[in-house]
Amino acid sequence: MADRGGDADWSRLFHAEGPASDTPRRLAALLGDDADAFVDGYTHLWSTTLRREGKAWPATAPTALLVAELLDDPLLGPDDPSLPDAMLACLYMVGVAADLGEGAAEVRARVEDQARELRA
Repeated sequence: MADRGGDADWSRLFHAEGPASDTPRRLAALLGDDADAFVDGYTHLWSTTLRREGKAWPATAPTALLVAELLDDPLLGPDDPSLPDAMLACLYMVGVAADLGEGAAEVRARVEDQARELRA
C-alpha cells in the first residue's frame, strides 16, 4: 500500500501533526498483523487526517482515496468484520467535511483569488 495514493505528493500535504508523508505507511498498517502498528494506523486515520470539528485537512481527500482502496483489500480486518464498516464511516465523515453546501461557490472563488498564497 505504500505505493498507493495516486498522484498525491504527500510531502506537500499536511494533517494535524504536520507533513502527511507518513500517512500511506501508517494506513498500510491496517492490513498487517502488528497490533501496535494497526492501532497507530487506525488512530492516525480518525485523529490526524480528519479535523476534530468535522473539517478536512489538505491530506484528507487523498487519504479518503487510500481508504477506498483498503475496502477492496482482503487483508483488511479478517478477524474484525466491523472494520470495513468503520472505513465506510470514515469515508462518510470525509463527505460531510467536503460538503460546502450553499456557500460552495463563494468558497471556491475565495480560494481561486488566493491560490498563489495557498500553494506557498
